[in-house]
Amino acid sequence: MARVLFYLGIFSPFCFAFGGTNLSKDGNGTDEIPSYEVIRVIQPGVFDIKSENFLLRMRAWGVGFPKRGEPGFEQSLSFTEKHLLSAYPQITIRQEFDAANLKVVELRVVNGTLNFSREAIAQGVGWHLEDETGRYGPFLLAELKAKRMSLGVWANDYNYARQVGKVLTPKPQFPNLLHGGQGGFVPRLSYWVTSFGKIHRPGCSFYERGRGILTSKPNGTDCRICGGRTPKR
Repeated sequence: MARVLFYLGIFSPFCFAFGGTNLSKDGNGTDEIPSYEVIRVIQPGVFDIKSENFLLRMRAWGVGFPKRGEPGFEQSLSFTEKHLLSAYPQITIRQEFDAANLKVVELRVVNGTLNFSREAIAQGVGWHLEDETGRYGPFLLAELKAKRMSLGVWANDYNYARQVGKVLTPKPQFPNLLHGGQGGFVPRLSYWVTSFGKIHRPGCSFYERGRGILTSKPNGTDCRICGGRTPKR
């Protein structure tokens, strides 16, 4: 009996020590960590959680947001605070650390029913980081819908820096013809202007039908069905 108690006395502390930091694997082989409370939002998509022994700073996987001072920043910050602050999201680690030394994680909120990054992209408060996700299908579709509806950043004619959140090895940025040698990207809608001067927006049944041109600065008469330059609610 004395020997049994002796062995239990040795091994019990180790069991408790490892139990508090155990990670489990999901179906994709990525690490899942226990749900902890988000105690602070630093900026859109970046937040702190408090575990038993550590304060961890994390970034939402696959989504970029406007920086402070850029159009849409306040909306993105409010979105992050609404969904994460004081919440206990389900967290899956996608990358241990990015270039800013942040853990890159996929988040599910509302009892695991809502993907934070996908919802941010769908509402237009952020955009899809295709290089980070490998062109993840659900995020691509969410961004396509947000573009068609001119939501959030897609309603702004502003040059956002699309390097937000990239974790790949930095590469030289060469000028390209699309952006006139400027870095970043400008969210723009391409309208279809028919040979009769009718303006149709993406999603309209007459979009790219018949003869016409695609342009981001159309001149003509707005379509009564889709609204043309002014989307119908």
